[in-house]
Amino acid sequence: MNLNKLLTTLRQRKNTPAHNLPAGRREHYRHALEQFLDGQPAVRLGGAYTLVNLADEWLTDVSLPEQVCHEEAQAIIDALTECIRTPYPLAQKRQVLEADEAPEGYEGDFTRDQEALREEQLVRRTVFMKFSRRLATAESTEKDNEDDQHTMPSISPTWADLRFDFGGAPIFYPLRQLHFQNADFASATFYGPADFFGATFHGDTIFSAAQFTADASFHGANFNDWVGFSAAHFAGAAEFSGARFADAASFATVTFTDEADFSDAVFSAAADFAVSAFKSDADFSRLNTAGIASFAAVTFDGKAVFTASTFHDEAHFAASVFNRPSVFSKSLFGGAARFAGIVTKQSAMFSNVRFASAADFSGASFTQYEDFGGARFDGDATFSRTSFIALPRTRYEMDFPQGANFSNATFAQDADFSKTTFTAHVSFYKATFAREVSFNGASFEGAYFADATFGHGADFRQTSFMYVKPSFEALERRLQRARFSAQADPQDYLFEARPESPHGFSCGEAELLNRTFILPVGAVLYDPDSWDEEQQEYTHISEPAQ
Repeated sequence: MNLNKLLTTLRQRKNTPAHNLPAGRREHYRHALEQFLDGQPAVRLGGAYTLVNLADEWLTDVSLPEQVCHEEAQAIIDALTECIRTPYPLAQKRQVLEADEAPEGYEGDFTRDQEALREEQLVRRTVFMKFSRRLATAESTEKDNEDDQHTMPSISPTWADLRFDFGGAPIFYPLRQLHFQNADFASATFYGPADFFGATFHGDTIFSAAQFTADASFHGANFNDWVGFSAAHFAGAAEFSGARFADAASFATVTFTDEADFSDAVFSAAADFAVSAFKSDADFSRLNTAGIASFAAVTFDGKAVFTASTFHDEAHFAASVFNRPSVFSKSLFGGAARFAGIVTKQSAMFSNVRFASAADFSGASFTQYEDFGGARFDGDATFSRTSFIALPRTRYEMDFPQGANFSNATFAQDADFSKTTFTAHVSFYKATFAREVSFNGASFEGAYFADATFGHGADFRQTSFMYVKPSFEALERRLQRARFSAQADPQDYLFEARPESPHGFSCGEAELLNRTFILPVGAVLYDPDSWDEEQQEYTHISEPAQ
């Protein structure tokens, strides 16, 4: 580290005194700065203490204009952070030097380098600790002042107005449980584990283009204002479990090379992960987002887990690619859920998910097995032009299920499966379509609609069934019959397979409520007003169509 060059720069910056400023305090500053940059560790620590105390003096000086005092304090902070940003060659050897023994072939004096690294870590981390204590005091003072306007602060809250520029700094020491304000770590490089466990961040926080060379822990961290990690790179595991983001957070275009853990994280505003890349497993289980959550055009090369997550606002996953299993089971989408054009290469689990608003899966490509069993769609559900593809399997994969499962799913509004392709078996067993549903132009390899309920209209025109007839053509037991509302318009039930389809529709008549409908043979009519709450069944049902 070229401390002499840095000292010369800082001296020149302060050699032009302004009028009416305390000369003694300036001289005190020069002496403390020389101690901080030139002395042995104990001397350097003394210089750091003095410099921070001088910043306190400026910020509490009521004899000078507030702006002047703020500028002088900021200059001291800039001097300290400039030292933090100064390169330190041994930082790159941190993980080697923190070992108990020197590795074979180590170049240099291992013991001496170990001691030098520890001394530099102590000095630099002490600066962060001194900042943290002032910022924590300022924070508690502000809170006290909300309750008692007459409380006199021991440290000026204007510490919270200072800027802390660590951009491009080499960070090679833990920063856990510290307080940060307006912290800029843009393009910083974190050598060895980056430890921000339990840290608190106030003001805009920037980690854009930061490089994390090993594991990074932000477990339990609190981000109280905007934070940006865009274009950052995590070479090791990224730990954000239990983190709290009070304002918007950007992880756009971030690369996570190792496992990423955002389980139990809370985003109180927008969460932006657009165009990010997860090279290993990503855990977002029990994620809670209050603002718009964007995972658009994200690549998941490992398992993507969003189990039991809550998206209160819109959730964007459009054009994302899931190369390994994806799990959204038991999650809640409060706003529009946009999955248009997603690609899944392995299983996709959406069982017991609730979509409280519109759900758009149009143009999606699902491979292997998709489970929407027990899902509830309270808004319009769009699966038009979606492909449910079954790929050839090896003998080792034969035990894994294939196809699509919508058993017990509920569609409270319109459902659109027009021009959808199912190249494996699909089950709509006991599914409920409360409004109109369209399978117009859909292609089925095999379809099972046993005990499905259609409450309004059903469009099966231009459909194709390759091998297995729709189950409502061959039902043998009453409780397995597909049911169609007798209160709908008979013209709203349309069944017409494509001429080239190996299997078509054999239709007959069914009568209920003095109305006659043309339905597939074996299907029944039901009276929506005959629901028996105790039996959980419709009691007024027609004879099967024949």
